[in-house]
Amino acid sequence: MSMNATQASAFAKEALALISSQFYAGDTPYACGLPMVPVVKTEPGSVPNGNLTPTDDEEGLGMVVSEGLLAIADNVAIKFALAHELGHGISEHVLSKVGLTGASGEATEVIADLNAAYLLNQLGIGWDTVIASISEWRTSQIFDTHKEGDHPPGDHRVKYVKQLRALIVRKVAFNDAARQICQALPDAGTSP
Repeated sequence: MSMNATQASAFAKEALALISSQFYAGDTPYACGLPMVPVVKTEPGSVPNGNLTPTDDEEGLGMVVSEGLLAIADNVAIKFALAHELGHGISEHVLSKVGLTGASGEATEVIADLNAAYLLNQLGIGWDTVIASISEWRTSQIFDTHKEGDHPPGDHRVKYVKQLRALIVRKVAFNDAARQICQALPDAGTSP
């Protein structure tokens, strides 16, 4: 399958509603001083990619994604990638909630992955389905083979999501699980 921008925006709306209830006590999530809005626009490009960006009216922060991202055959992989981008918008807030204020490096990418996997599960996608989908990252190209900037290699990213699932299954709360995983990263330095 694949998605169009309208379907991706509908998913973003659903995900943002859950983000609001799970992490913001029902309030609108903000990033970069703007409210996060369920607007997904496409740009040319076959490589799956996405970023948060101000909307055309600059009244909110939506997403711009490559046509290649929405063309991925696996809708769970697309949703994971979209939720990852939304996860960047809330990563500072979530890292603060889990006791890692000022965390840097890989933690900023890993927390976005953990947010994405957790959100998908909370939206009714089973852990096994999420893990199976992101494990096929070489096919979907949602991850890089090697470390790129703060992005860990794809195999490591799958490993961290598997660790999250294992902790959640053992009834560890998301915040505690995310802290354990991110704290163990080699460059998760925090500011005093």
